[in-house]
Amino acid sequence: MLAYALGLLLILGALWILAIATGWGLPYFLIAQGLNWLRWNPWESIIAAGVLIVLGLLLFMRPPARTDYSFRTSLKGGDVRISHDALQEIIARSAMALPGVLQVKSNLRQRDAGLEILVLCQFEQGVLIPQISGEILTKVKEDVELYTGIIVAEVKVLVRRLEKVQSVRVR
Repeated sequence: MLAYALGLLLILGALWILAIATGWGLPYFLIAQGLNWLRWNPWESIIAAGVLIVLGLLLFMRPPARTDYSFRTSLKGGDVRISHDALQEIIARSAMALPGVLQVKSNLRQRDAGLEILVLCQFEQGVLIPQISGEILTKVKEDVELYTGIIVAEVKVLVRRLEKVQSVRVR
């Protein structure tokens, strides 16, 4: 949300500069009025400056976004964490093992009921999409649960593109 506010301020600043550059007199008038107001209202100016300083500090003190997501599974002796990349690799290998699947990407979300997986696929042209999609649903769910022990709540398949397979000529 703060990024949107900062973006809006940058856009308004650019429009302000554009208005000044095109010779419009209103920005000069508004700047002069604003500076006079700041000069004659010191308490309000101090409060406005304090708010701006706090907002500026919030931009720098915001915790960094986590990029090393992992998913936890419990075992008898403790917990095992499986990285986001490892799970995506398991999903890609499971789906690519099926005939007619050319490319696979996946998005993962942890839910209370288990893992939610969105599989983005590219198929060969001419495959039966409902059949291959159903096979991907079952194979991905089975493989993730088998290899990781993480419960899969839902698997969704999104077919992004059909690609014509080009035959290779050997001379």
